[in-house]
Amino acid sequence: MAAHLDFERAVPAMDRVLHPDPVRGLPGVKKEHLKELAANLPSHAKSLRAGRVVDFADERSESAGESYSRAVLHRLGFPSPELQHEFRTPTGRFRTDFYWTEQDLVGEFDGAGKYGANGLAVEPSWETLMREKRREDAIRATGVRFVRWSWNDIGRPPEHPESLPRRMLGAGLPRTRPYR
Repeated sequence: MAAHLDFERAVPAMDRVLHPDPVRGLPGVKKEHLKELAANLPSHAKSLRAGRVVDFADERSESAGESYSRAVLHRLGFPSPELQHEFRTPTGRFRTDFYWTEQDLVGEFDGAGKYGANGLAVEPSWETLMREKRREDAIRATGVRFVRWSWNDIGRPPEHPESLPRRMLGAGLPRTRPYR
């Protein structure tokens, strides 16, 4: 897949194979093994393409939405975030999808699975919404800023006021490289 799909679509698949599957008791595939497979592809171009995806892949990504977001942000020239950063607050310990230390900025990808039952797009319960709101409030109380986005935001044209790049720039995350 890494040799044939575009970068943004290949990264979620690669992140997933790196991630252990505790339900089935399977370990994640080692990056070194994937690099060997990429290096042995018959086409040099496909080998380079797959190698780039493998190098970028990260087992800490917990959903396809997080992986896809990270790949899009990379293509758009934004700095790389720390994944699954833990914040310790008076009300508990909370992990965030993305954290940019220099900007003191937390990023959260909101997919349907976060609020629905079994990943289905259903109306979230009041308890689910309040738990997420309290979590965000506790993290914000540490002094960080917060930005959220969804699949809809990623898919919007860059000039749309609620597009992913506009959300990131509005939250104070600068581009550090040109678009790719």
